[in-house]
Amino acid sequence: MSWSIGKEQTRDTAAGHREEKIMDTIMVARPKESEGIRGWLLVYVVALALITIHGMALTIASIIVYTKPPAAGVTSSAALNSLSPLSALLLYDITNVLLAIYAIVLFILMFRRRKAAIAHNIIFNAISVLLLVGWHFTGTKSNVGTFADALPNLVGLWYFLASKRVRTTFTN
Repeated sequence: MSWSIGKEQTRDTAAGHREEKIMDTIMVARPKESEGIRGWLLVYVVALALITIHGMALTIASIIVYTKPPAAGVTSSAALNSLSPLSALLLYDITNVLLAIYAIVLFILMFRRRKAAIAHNIIFNAISVLLLVGWHFTGTKSNVGTFADALPNLVGLWYFLASKRVRTTFTN
């Protein structure tokens, strides 16, 4: 909705032609137009895609290494069991697949520019960090891996909580 208060003026030239039309306008109660996915929001979307692909690659690799230990340079599966039991691997793989499915839902919400995308991205990033910490304690993530994988989620969490662009982009 746009309200305008203004005054139109036209000027005539010496030859009798109308030269220009000037409108002094004051805009009141004009809603903000939603912006597209660009800038830092686009960087976030690309990073989320890469994180999702990375997570699925790690899930596939963990299954391959568990079923074929020599592929990882391990001579027996007993060595793998001592590092990470099957139950921890299953927890890691199942939750990683669920995160990938949730990421697909996030992409759908973001590209449809739904307001629910804000809350769901906050939830997704918080859950991702909590799962990373949980995976670390079950032995499926190293210290460095936990920190490296948690950092983008922590930045994404902060971005969705603090960004004005996010609030103006996701309006429907």
